[in-house]
Formats: sequence, C-alpha cells, structure tokens
Amino acid sequence: MADILRVTTPLVNKTQTPEAKRNVDLATQFPLQDVSRVTKPNSQSELLSQNNGLIQQEETSALLLNLLKDPSVTVSFLKGISAMEAVIRLLPANNNPFTQELEQMFGEMLVPSDQIAQEMERQETASTFFKGELFELLREAIRQNPEQTGLRETTVSFLKALTLYYTRQEALGSVANSLQYLSDSLSASKTLSQKLASLAARYQAEDAPESFRTLRQATLNVLKEVQDSILFSGKTEKIVKMIIYNLSRYNDNGDFLRESVSRMLLQLHGDKMREQFLQSLESFLEQAKEPKQEGSSAMGALTRILERQTQSEDLMALNSERMEKIIYSLLSSPCNFTPLLHFVLPVQFEDLQSFAEIWINPNGEEDERDRPSGGEQTIHMLLSFEIDSIGHFELELFVREKVIDFSLFCPPAYASVYDSLQKEFRNCAGQTGYRIGEIHVDRLQNPRSLMDVFRSLPYKRTGVDVKI
Repeated sequence: MADILRVTTPLVNKTQTPEAKRNVDLATQFPLQDVSRVTKPNSQSELLSQNNGLIQQEETSALLLNLLKDPSVTVSFLKGISAMEAVIRLLPANNNPFTQELEQMFGEMLVPSDQIAQEMERQETASTFFKGELFELLREAIRQNPEQTGLRETTVSFLKALTLYYTRQEALGSVANSLQYLSDSLSASKTLSQKLASLAARYQAEDAPESFRTLRQATLNVLKEVQDSILFSGKTEKIVKMIIYNLSRYNDNGDFLRESVSRMLLQLHGDKMREQFLQSLESFLEQAKEPKQEGSSAMGALTRILERQTQSEDLMALNSERMEKIIYSLLSSPCNFTPLLHFVLPVQFEDLQSFAEIWINPNGEEDERDRPSGGEQTIHMLLSFEIDSIGHFELELFVREKVIDFSLFCPPAYASVYDSLQKEFRNCAGQTGYRIGEIHVDRLQNPRSLMDVFRSLPYKRTGVDVKI
C-alpha cells in the first residue's frame, strides 16, 4: 500500500504574516437566512418602498403629474360616455330593463341649453366646503388684520375642528365601504368574510357614533386576523391601511370644536364680531343637520351610469378602456394637486349634443409668467368641448377686470369659418358689462394637457414659492 503523504506545516508563503485567530463570541447571533453575496446595496427609494406598503408621496405626485401631462385628460370624457350609449344599443339584450334604465340615465344627464348657468352653480356649490356667511366673516377678519398671526393660526385650527366634526358620518361610511369591499375580496374565508361584513353593517347603524370606540377596537382586532391570514396580499394590505386611515379621520372628542371656538372668540375684535361669529356658526351647524339640497343633475346621473355599468360584465368587457379614461379624468378634478374649479356640462341644444369640461383658475395671473403683473386680478379658463358631427374645440379665456381675451382652437376644417366670425364674437358680450379684447382663432392640431394651459400647476406641486 502506498505511503500516505503527511503534511505537518501549513502551506503558506514564508514571507507572509499569518493572520491571528479571532476569538468567537458564542453569544453573537449569526443569521443564516440568506447567505448570498451582496453585490449591490439597495437604493434609498427601494429601502423606503420595502418599509412602506402604501404608495409613497413621491409616487403619488408622479402619478397625478403624469395624468395632467396627458393631453387625453383634457379631451371631454363625456364623449366616451356617449360612445358607451351607442354600445349599449348594440347589445343583443337591448330590450331588457337594465338597458332601458341606462338609456334613461343618459337622457337625465343632458342639461338643457337654457339651464347651463343653474347647473354650473349647483356644481360650484358642491365643489367646496367653505362657503357661506361664516367663512366670509373669517376671510374678512383676516383681511382686516393681516399682521395678526395668531388670528390666522387659530382660524386654521378652527376650520380643522369644524371639518372633522362635519365629516364624522362620512368617515364612518368610508370605513363601512372598505370593510365590505374587504369582505368580498376575502370570500374564500367564510369566517373572516362574515366578521368583516358584520362590522360594515355596524358602522352603518344609527348608533355607530355612540359605540365608535368599541367598534374601532373590534375592527383593529379583525384586521389583525386579516394580516395573519394566508389570503393576505399586497392589495389587501393597502385596503387595511386605508381602513386604519379612515378610522383616524373620525374625531369623537366633543371638546375639540368647543375649545377651538373659545380660542377663536379670543382672537376676534369687538363684541359685535364675536356675536356674528357665534350666530353664523350656529346657523351652519343647523344647516348641516338638514338633508342635503339637490345637487348636480348631470354629475348625479353620471355617477349612477358608472355604478350600473360596473355591475355589467358585458359592458365592462366592451368599455373597460373608456371607463379607465373616465376615472383618469375624474382624478384630474380639483384636489390638492389640481387647485382648479372643475365643471362637467353635457348639453342638449335642439338636435345637437355638446359635451364640455371647464377648468378655472381664479388666480389666473399665476399662469402668465411671461406677462408683467399690473396688480390686477385675472381669471383663467379652459373650455374643452365636443360637438356632434363637428369635432373637438378648446376655448381659453383670460378675464382681466371687465375685458375678456380669448383663443379659440377648432377643427382644421372650420378654422376659416370661425375666424370670419370675430365681429359676432364681440357682440356676444351684449349688455353684461364685459367687452371682448383680443381674439385669436387657430386650428386645433393636438389637444393640450392641463399643465400646458395652466403653467402654475407644476410650481404648486414641486415646491414652495418663497420670495426673499
């Protein structure tokens, strides 16, 4: 048998200094879950996203920013709804009650041409919460005392308390809807689904405000079960976090509004002003208890149409892309990212149907960065409308004092026709007290995005305008 070679010395270079043996601390934990070599460290954005299940603020801003850069958002989405009406008539079962109901809703959505002003007024009333005598009084107090910083801060605190008080029922409804949606999503687990559905019903009960704390704890316990369930996913996680957020919106502290009112009274000057404030507040709270007045007929019908179409698998299969465009356009409506007044006007004039959307910036001077400001207030408007058998139009207006400058962009085939009607355009002002200034008529090659028209929008979203 061959001899076995025995090596008694280490195989190292004689000139190399041997590394000292390190003491091993047995108390130190040595994780073995992942022994793969780290080739590249995670970027900061990846670290943020792995620690936060919801969409980051940067991603949300980018999403809305991309929507407003999309020219199709400014194209009237009601034209898509008109196309949906044509699709409904082509369905095989076009005589069933469901189809008839939708066709009736389409008719209710159209506004007669002599009721446009009333419809815009109804939509404008529903577009903001801070309207009426109470808020005009606060605005006037701030205008009269611009150097009183305590008044402004106290007013903000009061408005926050009033909003939380006024929207309590809305917060409960949001929680109920999210719980019901989560119940439907987890229908594979009958136990969890029934618990969630039961909680949703309890939030819709009349005694929900009195039992809110008990309901909140029960909801958090059930949500913990959802998170431990095998059915828990990324989509479900976002719904859970939305429910927790809506729970935080509900303020059951009855003293919060009372304390903010007391601080507000200390900031107002004079007994007369304080008395007017209390009377206006009492009147506002009384109106809040009354049933809401009839809102926009067009928007109400539009909401019902979208709701009913989502319940039809046939219509969703045929119109899913159109539905997506409609939702995108609604996302571009007024919010903290798009501080514009927004109106939807589907108009019926004789045999013609016109579908229009209007965006208004009451501080239009912000959009005129190339024009020196003369201290005058400017209202900037964009009207995007579609007329049957003619095409798509865009009308941009700048209203300065009593002068209206406008640019009309029309289908190329009609540009020369409308350019020859400048005299008729000037006569449109009539006896209103306004007069038409500059008129510009051109062909509409491509629809413009909201950011192309309202140039101040990206500045309002990307930072704070600080003047030194």
